[in-house]
Amino acid sequence: MTINDTLTTEPESRRFRPSSRRRTRIALGAALAAVAIGGNVVVYSQLDQRTEVLQVVANVPAGQEVTADMVRVVAVDVDPAVPVVQADQLALIDHHYAKTHILAGTLLAPQLVQAKPLIGAGQSVVALELRPTQVPNGARERSQVRIVIRANDETPSQTIVGHIVWIGETDSIGGVIPVSVEVADINADVLAMAESVGLILVDPGADPAMEESN
Repeated sequence: MTINDTLTTEPESRRFRPSSRRRTRIALGAALAAVAIGGNVVVYSQLDQRTEVLQVVANVPAGQEVTADMVRVVAVDVDPAVPVVQADQLALIDHHYAKTHILAGTLLAPQLVQAKPLIGAGQSVVALELRPTQVPNGARERSQVRIVIRANDETPSQTIVGHIVWIGETDSIGGVIPVSVEVADINADVLAMAESVGLILVDPGADPAMEESN
């Protein structure tokens, strides 16, 4: 008897034959693997879908009118839950006004602009020069504040309500911070001539008088 004869005459009982239960498990495992692969393909294909949105190309100060030449169209992967202005929605922001300072490169969102100018009717913007210690921590554009005009020999102290429109960088020579605040027009002259003021950052919901005019 040759080796080949020995191999061909191997008893049937020694050959691998999966049981019916094992064959069922193998088939189920293959099916689950196919489903998992298919699911991954769907997920990755969805993540790779890009949306054309509007991106700001230059810094836009608070109150600046936003026009079409200030934005460009970019294609990005963005979650549907993220608020953005799509490329075909230019009318939502064109000739609107920036609510706050918008940095170049920011993806534009509807919440960053408004239809009306930031300075409402009967309001004025006054420029102040404050020392760093006079600017409360957390103060930023659109923060609501109380401005205290300190008393002197001629006039008593006075408090004016308003909100910050812009905060500049600390001056390297004088060491002061330029701050622009919006106040009622009736108080603008008094504030502009004040020799010394204090700035108080307040909760906008604490006092109805502090609600934004626009």
